[in-house]
Amino acid sequence: MSRRNHTLINHKIYPLHDRQSNAYNQLVLNSREEFISTGCLYLPNFLTTVTLSTILNEINFILNNSNENLFHSYVQHTENLYNTSKDFNEIESSSKTIIAFDQISNESLLRKIYSWNSLIDFLTDTIQIYPRLYSSCDKLGALYVNIYRQSNKLSWHTDHSHFFVNLLLQQASNSDDGIFQYKKDKKLISRKDFQAGGLVLFNGRTYPHRVTEIHASKLPRINAILTYDCQPQHQLNNYVLQKFFGRTT
Repeated sequence: MSRRNHTLINHKIYPLHDRQSNAYNQLVLNSREEFISTGCLYLPNFLTTVTLSTILNEINFILNNSNENLFHSYVQHTENLYNTSKDFNEIESSSKTIIAFDQISNESLLRKIYSWNSLIDFLTDTIQIYPRLYSSCDKLGALYVNIYRQSNKLSWHTDHSHFFVNLLLQQASNSDDGIFQYKKDKKLISRKDFQAGGLVLFNGRTYPHRVTEIHASKLPRINAILTYDCQPQHQLNNYVLQKFFGRTT
């Protein structure tokens, strides 16, 4: 990556490119404390306004020109979203439109941020579960974009992975729609403070979570999921690919 790719984020607030600095070490310390104590690290204004605007333009270009090729997902599931068993009563339903990794341009700023080694190092230093994290090799699920339109939602579930990384790209225009919620210590936590441009690191295996239904918003909720793993050759299995992307290749 270019030496200047750190300028895609607000690097004066988040000096991910300067791993040896005191400011970086303090950021990791604070981030780890928030992640461990709450299960949810939120870094507001992570992306610059120019980066955010460019990414949204890239996504809108895909939506306007390739919408018929996108997967409009409707999934029934239990609280274990990635359960591969077919012998259970599926009690939840989730729906959204997905832009898969292979539908995102190689020149996209999303791809540049996703593969940025400094971001991967920061996540590794913050989580401290694995010696090293790697970008996923999955052709569909390595990096993908979720679009929540009218009546779309992500119902209650837990994840297979210890964590997920989420870039908030556009919040629903109705402030009561598309809210990220999770349960911790028998309490319901609603993150109405989330804003476009922020980065979220969440412990999705421990805490059940959801995105509430879009009811009245004219603008959809848009976020990108950045998939990293402790194994350098990580790929999703065919069952998960078919269920969440509508195809395996």
